Amino acid sequence: MYGKIGGEIMLYDLLNVFGKYFQDDKVIIDTYKLPDGYYYVFDENNNFEKMQIIKGESDNYDLEQYIKIRDFYSKYISSNKAIDTNYVEEIDNKKYSMFKKICSNNIYTLFFKNKSVLGLCNKDATKDAVTIDVFKNGVKKYYDSLKQLGSNKKEEILVKERYSDGEIAKNKEKMLDAFEKVYKDLYEEELPKETWIKIFFKEDINEYKRVSNIYIKIKLFNTNDNNIKIDEKVYGANNYNFGLNSKKPYLELKSTPFKVGSFISENDIDLLNKMYIWLYNNSAGKDMLKLPSDWKFYGTPKEEESINGKNTFIMKVAGNNGNARIDDYRYISKYNTKIRKFCCKDYIKKQNTILFETENVYELRKYTSNVWFAENEESKKDYIKDAYNDYEKRISKAILSNWKKELLKQYNSIFLELFEEEDYKNFITKLDNLSIEIIEKMYVENMLKNKNYKDNPQKAYNLWIAYKQYFNENGDDEGMKINNLQKECEEIVNKTRKLETDKQYYFLAGQVVYYLLTQSRTEKLTQDVTEPFLKANTVNKLKEEIKFLYEKYNYNIYLNYPAFNNILSEIFLQEPETKVKDNKQILLAGLLADNLFYGKKED
Repeated sequence: MYGKIGGEIMLYDLLNVFGKYFQDDKVIIDTYKLPDGYYYVFDENNNFEKMQIIKGESDNYDLEQYIKIRDFYSKYISSNKAIDTNYVEEIDNKKYSMFKKICSNNIYTLFFKNKSVLGLCNKDATKDAVTIDVFKNGVKKYYDSLKQLGSNKKEEILVKERYSDGEIAKNKEKMLDAFEKVYKDLYEEELPKETWIKIFFKEDINEYKRVSNIYIKIKLFNTNDNNIKIDEKVYGANNYNFGLNSKKPYLELKSTPFKVGSFISENDIDLLNKMYIWLYNNSAGKDMLKLPSDWKFYGTPKEEESINGKNTFIMKVAGNNGNARIDDYRYISKYNTKIRKFCCKDYIKKQNTILFETENVYELRKYTSNVWFAENEESKKDYIKDAYNDYEKRISKAILSNWKKELLKQYNSIFLELFEEEDYKNFITKLDNLSIEIIEKMYVENMLKNKNYKDNPQKAYNLWIAYKQYFNENGDDEGMKINNLQKECEEIVNKTRKLETDKQYYFLAGQVVYYLLTQSRTEKLTQDVTEPFLKANTVNKLKEEIKFLYEKYNYNIYLNYPAFNNILSEIFLQEPETKVKDNKQILLAGLLADNLFYGKKED
C-alpha cells in the first residue's frame, strides 16, 4: 500500500505511531546539534566561560554538553513566534529597528547573530545592523515582553506560571552587563556575517525547563484566538505543515461554504513540536527519510536491512528558516527495495545483448542516472537521487548540461514516486516524452563533439525501450518489433524494393539522415545541421530537412549507388498516413541503429 496523505492525517499518523518516543526530551537532545558560533556562560558573579563551534566542532567538549540541553530549551519556535523586541530608534535621520533580532525565549538567555550589531560584523554585513545602544534598548524591550507573557486573556487557559517583577528586573540588568562584556570580547573580530552569538546564565537545568515552559505553552498553537477547553484539556489551531499563520489559522476548502479548523490538543502539539525539532536536526535537506513503524529513534535508519519488509513512513523533509517542513509523505506497507527483474538489452542490435539487469530499485535508479544524465556507467554521482532530495543545492550548480538540469527539475517528483514510493503511473505517462527529449538532445550534443559517436544516445534509447517493455501490460516484445523492422528494411535496401508500411518509412528516414550527416568532411557537426531534423514535426518538414542534408553533402554520394538513391526517392515520393510524433520511437531507431547503407555497398 502507498499513497500521499493529507496534512492532518499525516500528523496524526506520525503522532499515533511515534509520539510515545517524544514524551522524553532525551530522544531529541541526543541528536541535537549546536550551530556554528560563539557561546558564553556567565556565573553568578558575571564571569564567563567561552566556547566556539566551527563546522559543528566545539573547542570545549564539557562546556558543549552543558550548553546543548540549555540551548534546546531556550530557542524560539520560529521567527513568527519570536519574543516581541520591536524597538525602533532614529539616529541622524536613520532608523534602526530591533524587529526579530533576538531569537531566545527566556530570562536566562540572549541569542542573536553578529550581523545585528554594528562592531560585531564585517563591513559587508552592516545593512540591518543597529548600534550597541539601540541593541541594549532592544534587550530591555525583550525583558518587558517576557514579563507580559500570559497577561493576555486569550492566553489565560494556557498559563500555569508567569515571571515575577523581581526576576525580570534582576536578569535584565545582569544580561545588559553580560552583553557589554561579550561585545567587548568580540569587537571588530571580523566575524562571518551569519555567526551566532549566544549568552547563557549558569542555572540548573530544571530552572531552564521552567522558564522555557512559560514561553512554549503560550506559543505552540498557531494562534490563541480560538483556544477552547474541553474536559480540562486545551485545544487550539495546529501550527505544523499547514502553511497557515495567525491571520489565516484555518484551511479554505472550495467544497464547503465554511472554514475548516485543524484543532489539536496541547499535549499533542507539544509532541509535534519536539518531533519537528528532531526531523530538522536529523533529516532536513538530506536524503529521503525512511522510518519503519518500529523505529526507536536512535539516529536514522542507514541500512536497507533495517527497513525492508517493514511498514514504513517515507518523508522528504526540508529546512524552513530553522524549522522542519515535510514536503512529501508516504506510508508504504512492507517496504521493499526488491523489484521484479528489470532487464535492459541492446534492442537496436540484432543480437539483443543484455546490457544491464537488476532486482533492486536503487540499482535501477543509479543505472538510469548514469545512462540518461551522467552518460557514464561508472559515475559515482546519482543525479536523480540528488534532484529529488535537494535540487537547488545538489543539481542547480552541478557541472551538467543545462537541458539535463531542466529535465531533472521538471521530473524530480516523478522520479521520487518511481524509485521511492512504488508509484509508477506518472512515470509511464511521461516516459515517451522524457525519453525522446533526452535522446534527441544527447544526440545533438554528441554529434557536436564527434559525428560518428552515437554510443550514449544508443544506450539512452535502449533504456527507454527497456522501461516500455517492463511496464508493458500487453505482453508485446518491444525488442522483437524493432528487430523484425530492421530485417524488413535490410531486405528493402539490399533488394531495391518499395516501402510498404509507415514504420518502414520512418525507420529508413532515420537511416538516410544518419548516412547523409556522416558524409560531411568535418569531424564535428554544428547544431543547425543536426537539430532541425529532430525537431521536424510534419512529414513535409521531415522531407525538407532530408533534402537540405542531401544537397549539402551529396558530393560524396555516387550516382551509381542505386540502393541509397532508391530509398531516398521512396521517401520523397511516399506520404505516410501516420504522424511524425507518433513514430518518434521508429525514427530514432533508424537514426541510431547500424546503418544499412554502410553494409554491402554496390559498386
